[in-house]
Amino acid sequence: MVRRLKECEWLPNLLLRLSVGFMFFSGAVGKLADPTLLTSTLRSAGIPFAGTVSPVLTVVELAGGALLMLGLGTRVVSGVLGSVMVGALVTAIAPPLLAKSPNPWEFLSSLFYQAEWLMIGLFAWLGCAGAGRISIDALFAARRSAAQHPGPDEADQQGRHARPDAE
Repeated sequence: MVRRLKECEWLPNLLLRLSVGFMFFSGAVGKLADPTLLTSTLRSAGIPFAGTVSPVLTVVELAGGALLMLGLGTRVVSGVLGSVMVGALVTAIAPPLLAKSPNPWEFLSSLFYQAEWLMIGLFAWLGCAGAGRISIDALFAARRSAAQHPGPDEADQQGRHARPDAE
């Protein structure tokens, strides 16, 4: 049973990447449809240069979501999108929660129920675990490994080309 579960360990990473990636991608598409909504949200949170930050954030989420779904640059993208979630927690979510619940227990209880906090955990997981076997990252890693550790036939051919005088 444990062996069968080990054989399927790629599946949770794939589902997680596809789900979170699609969530960010589709959210960014929605922000492209009405860019003024995000800009006004950022302004109300006190973010400086909201008019500039808004389109940058939208592009980061659009590209990040697409890259996550493909499994390309997963660790880096997870760090970037995780940072976006930290920014959202610090600037837009925590201040109203703190105003509503100054008691530390109530504040933390409310904070840990926020979707952004969960996203930070998911991005931390993807950042540490990587994209998994079904990803472009895995294809690149396999090619790098094959180039660094050639099989017996390739090593023999490389040896002949490297030292032609040895024959």
